[in-house]
Amino acid sequence: MTTVIDIDHELSPPTQFIVRRNQSLSWRGNKLFIYFMAAISFGIAGMFALQGPWLILPFAGLEILALTLGLYMCSLRGRDQEVVTIDDDLVTVEKGRKKPNEGWQFERAWLNLELVKSPLQGYPTKLLIRSKGKETEIGRCLTNDERKSLSDSLAKALHTILIHS
Repeated sequence: MTTVIDIDHELSPPTQFIVRRNQSLSWRGNKLFIYFMAAISFGIAGMFALQGPWLILPFAGLEILALTLGLYMCSLRGRDQEVVTIDDDLVTVEKGRKKPNEGWQFERAWLNLELVKSPLQGYPTKLLIRSKGKETEIGRCLTNDERKSLSDSLAKALHTILIHS
């Protein structure tokens, strides 16, 4: 966080935390993988079709279609992000892909940050932001350790106490 010092008083810009999924491969990389798998699948299917059982070709096409749809859905979901903006008086949480689809505003003075453990063994924790009856979960795509690190960083930026339950 950078601080700009004015002659009369000190101004601090809003602090933002951006949470997004780890996309190991871009859509371009996914397309190259699909082309590679299509070449292998249609190559094997073509060899069988030349020997007589031509019915294998439509199933190879269905296999590649299913792979393409699955990778597309994963790639689309991989662009989801959550943006937590901390201002002097407000904390704003926005969720969406290219633009926010959902948004919440919380008064910073009444904000409660809570890291909730699951009652079931092996299930992930939840990081909740609450204020005056409103709440939202952030960091769903993170591992438990990453969520704990995010909660510690948020608590430090907010100068608040993190509740573990």
